[in-house]
Amino acid sequence: MTRVLVVDDSRTFRKVLRLILSRSPDVTVVGEAESAEEALALLSELSPDVVTLDIEMPGMGGLLLAERIRKEFSARILVVSGQTHLGSRTSVEALLKGAHDILEKPSDLENNPVFRVAVLRKVRELSGMNVTFPVCREPMISSSVMRSGDFPSLLVVGGSTGGPAALSEILGKLAEAPLPPVLVVQHMSPAILPHLAERLEQEFGIESRMAFQGENLMPGTLRIAPGGVHLRLEKKGEGIFAVRLEKDAESSPHVPSIDRVFQSVADAAGDKAIGVLLSGLGDDGARGLLSIRKAGGETLAQAPETAAAPGMPSAAIGLKAVRHVLPPASIGLTLARWFRERSF
Repeated sequence: MTRVLVVDDSRTFRKVLRLILSRSPDVTVVGEAESAEEALALLSELSPDVVTLDIEMPGMGGLLLAERIRKEFSARILVVSGQTHLGSRTSVEALLKGAHDILEKPSDLENNPVFRVAVLRKVRELSGMNVTFPVCREPMISSSVMRSGDFPSLLVVGGSTGGPAALSEILGKLAEAPLPPVLVVQHMSPAILPHLAERLEQEFGIESRMAFQGENLMPGTLRIAPGGVHLRLEKKGEGIFAVRLEKDAESSPHVPSIDRVFQSVADAAGDKAIGVLLSGLGDDGARGLLSIRKAGGETLAQAPETAAAPGMPSAAIGLKAVRHVLPPASIGLTLARWFRERSF
């Protein structure tokens, strides 16, 4: 049985959401809160599996509450708000603060079968991500165990559910370090990705843009793979990699595919590549990360017990694709030290 806490300052919406969730035999609403402060008290008392969370509330507000929940509780966060329409900056902010998924609150609550189905599906998906792992205590990896003594040619990062928050933790530790070109593949609505790039640049001071056809990746910059097309890298010269965007008929559950990007990185950069796989459902990226390892590159994965969705890093660990398993902040600290030591 999935235990849900509904947090919203609207009594009407709490009533509607409780009614929707109560129609499912495997879901129960264990409590309601009209403010963030009340929600924190109920989280400690009720230990819900999933919290549905509005953004605009009196007092602390939904974004700060999401951050508190991510740091202090194991509950999964589904933001349901009128401010989180796809493509909004608020959506990106919520995901970076720790929300696991977002759903736009419709204007027609009473008669909206699409919304009813979406709420139940997302609550079930999030409840299925509650997996217990042993606690990871490794803070950092010694630079002496890194395969190459040279400065890397490329850092590529893949993530899905929970990936934005983990990426934010990593970049926070890299802000003042010398950087190779950074390429990010994030499973997310294509409409949100440009706002993610904008938000990362604002917060971390790293030039962040959507990757475009034919551009050469440059050191000290971050590029995000656009949605709806596959991306591969093509080596143009020593340490020079060009972006190729491709639409094809090949079946793939994710477009862009992290596996395909990682494979192209292995082919183009070989032992000068660093691959990082973050939180996400499924196993996209695991086989591609193994390709980078087999090519002599360095591979890291987010410790599954720190991941909102442990599927992707766990799959990579199971394939023996990962040399270093660390929490996101430790990944950032480790990379920053490696980059500093190899930049001279």
